[in-house]
Amino acid sequence: MIKLLKIELKKVLPNKTFWVLMILYVVVLGLVFFGTQGFINKVTSQAGSKSPIPIPEISIYNFPDIWHNLTFIAGFLKIFLAVIVIILITNEFSYKTIRQNIIAGMSRWDFMKSKILSILGLALISTLLIFIMGMILGFIYSSSHAFTDIFGNTVFLLGYFLEVTGFLMLAFLIGFLVKRSGLAIGILLLYYIIIEPIINYKLPDYLDDYLPIRAINNLIDIPNTVLMRLFGVEFQDYIAFSDAGLVLGYCCLFCGITYLILVKRDL
Repeated sequence: MIKLLKIELKKVLPNKTFWVLMILYVVVLGLVFFGTQGFINKVTSQAGSKSPIPIPEISIYNFPDIWHNLTFIAGFLKIFLAVIVIILITNEFSYKTIRQNIIAGMSRWDFMKSKILSILGLALISTLLIFIMGMILGFIYSSSHAFTDIFGNTVFLLGYFLEVTGFLMLAFLIGFLVKRSGLAIGILLLYYIIIEPIINYKLPDYLDDYLPIRAINNLIDIPNTVLMRLFGVEFQDYIAFSDAGLVLGYCCLFCGITYLILVKRDL
């Protein structure tokens, strides 16, 4: 496993596109996280000045709710990571490194494992970034710094890790099928934004939650914030085992399909 990780790092670390996209992802994530509270304060202040009912100050960065809020927001930015995965896998075909690895003695399953390690690594890095930013924002804005509050609801970090892993596995499958980065990214966006929503609209309500993107996004529901409760809106404020199991099943399915293609394809 360590050997596979070293081989993968030798491919990834010199890749300038990888670093550009990762830096862009970190910058956008930071701007969104550190700017959201100011935007909320401005909106509530303007709404409160025009409303006969006083609107309380709302902080999305109070421990322990911060972990639910941040992971929900970060879920919209996982497309950056998917683009990175697609570029990494399509580069294997563009530069014929996949063929060189197989000729040099790497088994196809070892190649598959190296890519899974890359996906898990990206998901882990993203989760750690959210944890670090969450700790900073939480200590700045939260009124309570008790241990139980700080680390309460951190299960959402695990849910986010699984959400990102499932989405990146789907991106990996598409990139492996298409072998061209631009086309693969286009197909992923098309499916994400247009195709699955149309299928979701046509399917009965009891089936639409089983679609891949819907299942992945359902892991972390809209946060049940003070503002939502003020207007009587209630959301799921936990990660359901059924949702996690479904996403794990999709991860295995995407991985299995990709491996079958890898075994049968002439490289």
